[in-house]
Amino acid sequence: MHSRPTYRILLLHALAWTAFIVYEMSMALVLNPTSNQWWEYASYYLVNISLFYLNAHVVLHYVLERSQRPLLLLVLIPFELLLYTLVEYGLEHLLNVFRAVPKPIFVDSFFVLKYIWRGVYFLGFSTAYWFFLHTLANNRRINLLQVQRLEAEKARSELERNLVRSQNAFLQAQISPHLLFNTLNFIYNAVQDVSEKASHGVLLLSEVMHYALTRVHEDGKTDLSSEVEHIKKYVALNQLRFSYPLYLNMHYNGPFRQHRIPPLILLTFVENTFKHGDLTDASLPAAIHIGSHDCRLEFSSVNKKKRHLNGRGYGIGIQNAETRLRDFYGEQGFTLHIKEDEQLYTLTLKIDMTQ
Repeated sequence: MHSRPTYRILLLHALAWTAFIVYEMSMALVLNPTSNQWWEYASYYLVNISLFYLNAHVVLHYVLERSQRPLLLLVLIPFELLLYTLVEYGLEHLLNVFRAVPKPIFVDSFFVLKYIWRGVYFLGFSTAYWFFLHTLANNRRINLLQVQRLEAEKARSELERNLVRSQNAFLQAQISPHLLFNTLNFIYNAVQDVSEKASHGVLLLSEVMHYALTRVHEDGKTDLSSEVEHIKKYVALNQLRFSYPLYLNMHYNGPFRQHRIPPLILLTFVENTFKHGDLTDASLPAAIHIGSHDCRLEFSSVNKKKRHLNGRGYGIGIQNAETRLRDFYGEQGFTLHIKEDEQLYTLTLKIDMTQ
């Protein structure tokens, strides 16, 4: 089944050929009332129409669009005319088989010139038709390029606006941390003589925030040792937050200094342990292990789940961390496995540090 545009094109071609054939047959009947039968005209026009489309969609398309060697036309056009003349000659003999009174066929200069002229006539129409299609195609390409250029300019303008907004946000972000750290420093000095525990908490908070807001290197990574130290301070800070004890066993197995890792990746998993885990059960303490061995980083956490979560609450942060890991290490550079039941939540991460 043809699509609607194709059907319309075929219909236009059929109407154009019908009008052209009616015009020529009318002229032929006026000039020679005893001319050929309709089926003879149909045979001739079948050859003419074939020459028209052969020249436009095969010869000109190949020479001028594909090979772009127009000198080939000096060979192909005469060949088309020769082929056309031979086909017409053969058609005359074939039609004589069906005619009641066969026509004598004389292959003389008039016969040859008549069909060469007829061939040139249809080749001219065919060439004009090809130029028309070629012009339409060029106009479509030009319009498409203009649309793409406008879309690119629009995207560039939007990118420039986003860049300006990002620069403004960056300048604001530079101001906000300074204000935060100055405030924390003021609070630390104010409570230092009043409560050693409170001042220590403020100091830990300041160091945690400073690490989180520190700009990373061009590779987007930080030293693994810095990440581990940050986790230790984060754990200590959370121990100070609560009036009741938190049961969490931390295990570190280095060395950590020789490797680099995307910042705050491991902290995301540690933070989830504090946020969604039940760390108040002395009989079932949480456990976090961070180890580095043979260019391979291993992180694991096991914790009892808070009852009110009902198996939910671990999704977004873990998904974001997994996306960042995939961006840095690819699908083959890390493994992240999560296992949970009604009571326990277990997470295991392994990273190939050679990536």
